[in-house]
Amino acid sequence: MNPAVLTTTLEPHDLAFLKRVFDGICANRGLAGESPAANDLAARIIHLYQQGIRSEKELEIRIDGIEVSQA
Repeated sequence: MNPAVLTTTLEPHDLAFLKRVFDGICANRGLAGESPAANDLAARIIHLYQQGIRSEKELEIRIDGIEVSQA
Protein backbone atom coordinates (compact mmCIF):
# COMPACT_ATOMS: atom_id res chain seq x y z
CA MET A 1 0.00 0.00 0.00
CA ASN A 2 1.23 3.50 -0.85
CA PRO A 3 2.10 5.51 2.33
CA ALA A 4 1.22 8.79 0.58
CA VAL A 5 -2.35 7.56 0.14
CA LEU A 6 -2.59 6.71 3.83
CA THR A 7 -1.49 10.18 4.94
CA THR A 8 -3.91 12.06 2.67
CA THR A 9 -7.05 10.01 3.27
CA LEU A 10 -9.35 11.37 5.95
CA GLU A 11 -11.80 8.92 7.47
CA PRO A 12 -15.14 9.97 9.00
CA HIS A 13 -13.68 9.90 12.54
CA ASP A 14 -10.82 12.14 11.34
CA LEU A 15 -13.29 14.61 9.85
CA ALA A 16 -15.41 14.64 13.01
CA PHE A 17 -12.30 15.35 15.10
CA LEU A 18 -11.13 18.10 12.73
CA LYS A 19 -14.59 19.69 12.70
CA ARG A 20 -14.64 19.75 16.50
CA VAL A 21 -11.22 21.43 16.59
CA PHE A 22 -12.24 23.88 13.85
CA ASP A 23 -15.55 24.74 15.53
CA GLY A 24 -13.80 25.32 18.86
CA ILE A 25 -11.15 27.63 17.44
CA CYS A 26 -13.75 29.52 15.38
CA ALA A 27 -15.90 30.00 18.49
CA ASN A 28 -12.93 31.24 20.51
CA ARG A 29 -11.99 33.72 17.79
CA GLY A 30 -15.50 34.74 16.79
CA LEU A 31 -15.02 33.57 13.21
CA ALA A 32 -17.96 32.88 10.93
CA GLY A 33 -17.71 29.37 9.48
CA GLU A 34 -17.85 30.56 5.86
CA SER A 35 -15.44 33.49 6.14
CA PRO A 36 -12.10 33.57 4.30
CA ALA A 37 -10.32 33.53 7.67
CA ALA A 38 -12.23 30.39 8.70
CA ASN A 39 -11.43 28.70 5.37
CA ASP A 40 -7.75 29.49 5.90
CA LEU A 41 -7.94 28.14 9.43
CA ALA A 42 -9.52 24.89 8.21
CA ALA A 43 -6.76 24.41 5.64
CA ARG A 44 -4.07 24.95 8.28
CA ILE A 45 -5.70 22.53 10.72
CA ILE A 46 -5.92 19.84 8.04
CA HIS A 47 -2.32 20.45 6.99
CA LEU A 48 -1.06 20.06 10.57
CA TYR A 49 -3.18 16.94 11.04
CA GLN A 50 -1.75 15.41 7.89
CA GLN A 51 1.74 16.17 9.23
CA GLY A 52 0.94 13.95 12.22
CA ILE A 53 -0.39 16.39 14.84
CA ARG A 54 -3.25 14.39 16.37
CA SER A 55 -3.80 16.12 19.72
CA GLU A 56 -6.54 18.75 19.88
CA LYS A 57 -4.47 20.82 22.31
CA GLU A 58 -1.35 20.54 20.14
CA LEU A 59 -3.30 21.63 17.07
CA GLU A 60 -4.58 24.68 18.98
CA ILE A 61 -1.07 25.52 20.17
CA ARG A 62 0.37 25.18 16.67
CA ILE A 63 -2.40 27.32 15.16
CA ASP A 64 -1.87 29.98 17.83
CA GLY A 65 1.87 29.85 17.12
CA ILE A 66 1.21 30.37 13.41
CA GLU A 67 -1.05 33.34 14.17
CA VAL A 68 1.53 34.96 16.44
CA SER A 69 4.38 34.47 13.97
CA GLN A 70 2.33 35.97 11.11
CA ALA A 71 1.35 39.06 13.12
